[in-house]
Amino acid sequence: MITAYHAKYFAYELTKRCASDNLEKLSSTLSNAQVDLNPHQIEAALFAFRSPLSRGALLADEVGLGKTIEAGLVLSQKWAERRRKILLIVPANLRKQWNAELQEKFFIP
Repeated sequence: MITAYHAKYFAYELTKRCASDNLEKLSSTLSNAQVDLNPHQIEAALFAFRSPLSRGALLADEVGLGKTIEAGLVLSQKWAERRRKILLIVPANLRKQWNAELQEKFFIP
């Protein structure tokens, strides 16, 4: 879990680097998320938000670096913006794990 200080810091960094009308929602998501964030995960979320097409992104870090968390940050923002048409492509054997983690850590149904 992140502290209130870290949530504010990450929200500040996101505000500095990412032009979005909905960063307040993301900072709220960060403070409500049940995760320990690493700087590279914030960078991956920023990358997804800055995608040149702004319609999607491919998060393809190595095993164990927290792709579920990175995707959860992006999905939380989209969910907060009331965007409900979201396509996630994950290996079949990881679907249950991703579903459980997104529900437990980001409260995404």
